[in-house]
Amino acid sequence: MKKQRSLFFDTSLIYFVVIVLFVGLRIFSNLVSVSSTVGIILNAGVQILFMLLIPFFMYKFLRKKKSVEVLKEFNVKPIGAKAVLYAILIGFIVYFLNLAVASFFNVFIYSTGYDPSFGMSSSSGGSYPLATFLLDVVVTAILPGICEEFCHRGLLVNGFKQLDIKKTVLLVGFLFGLMHLNVEQFFYASIIGMFLTLLVYITGSIIPSMIIHFMNNFMGLYLTFAQANKLPMGDFSSNLVSWLTNGNAGAVFIGIIFVIVIMLGILIFLVFGLMKSTRVKQFEKLARKAIAKKEREQLFEEFNLDARQVDADAGIEEDKEIPEVIINDAPRGGKRGVIIDINFSNNMLYGDNFIKKPSLIDKAFLYGTIFIGIFITLSTLIWGIM
Repeated sequence: MKKQRSLFFDTSLIYFVVIVLFVGLRIFSNLVSVSSTVGIILNAGVQILFMLLIPFFMYKFLRKKKSVEVLKEFNVKPIGAKAVLYAILIGFIVYFLNLAVASFFNVFIYSTGYDPSFGMSSSSGGSYPLATFLLDVVVTAILPGICEEFCHRGLLVNGFKQLDIKKTVLLVGFLFGLMHLNVEQFFYASIIGMFLTLLVYITGSIIPSMIIHFMNNFMGLYLTFAQANKLPMGDFSSNLVSWLTNGNAGAVFIGIIFVIVIMLGILIFLVFGLMKSTRVKQFEKLARKAIAKKEREQLFEEFNLDARQVDADAGIEEDKEIPEVIINDAPRGGKRGVIIDINFSNNMLYGDNFIKKPSLIDKAFLYGTIFIGIFITLSTLIWGIM
């Protein structure tokens, strides 16, 4: 009997293919001189083809799933307007925290003699017309926000659910950092990748992480556009650099720590608000359905009827999302208390208990991906120093 491939193996294989193609195109673009227009087209094509279409169709083919099933398993689930607003505000805060983290790590990188301009195109400090800005928003903010999140927070989070939550958060964040194939971006990308992965568990959807990813990239573009066109916050970057370079070292250090602490406090507040408007709202909906189900069963019991048998005879399928509930008959404030039995011990997204851990064979392509990512990332450091 042929042994069926595990979900972990298929996911690792898909991501390995994505990274190999991504690295190949990156090497090709560095060896062959292309115009800015072609570069933009290639960048957009990489996002759509490598990060969205290939993961989607390979997963659909390997796992024999329908398109709607793939989207559901990747947690592409709609969220309310309130959750969207929370995600936008979180993205705004994350950008500035990200800036602080990147600056902190870059101090150590630059101390090695690393040239930050190595292998990276430098943007001109001249005019920045609106049309160019809008094109950059599409290619650098919207597409990565959708495609990279679909590949990492969709494909990988779903495919690594044989692991516990902590390992998945660390692993997906680490792979997200390596995917950038640049030592300068690795550190802060890994941290934001871990945060966005955790948010998928908190909210039950990858939409908030898409919005936050978009906002993080959009803010950098807007500040550049604002500086070139003298718009609000246009002086932010120059004032920040001036303060960091010319200010008193002690005052600058204390100021940075103070700002980070304040922003972390705001971030925690916003994350709880996001959780309340998504995950908690989902649980409240399930609770109402569970209570109605329990009360219906009790009503049928009074007439010596089996509610499940009645539904089966009527062709009504049982709602598998409804959790088991225990109704406390002791009234509290005129209402009966309800205990909902929901298992958080393994994976909040799926409700399945995956006992079997991935084998060495299951992890083979994952190890290959990590090796390629580390090799290229370290190469950018070495070549940047040389």
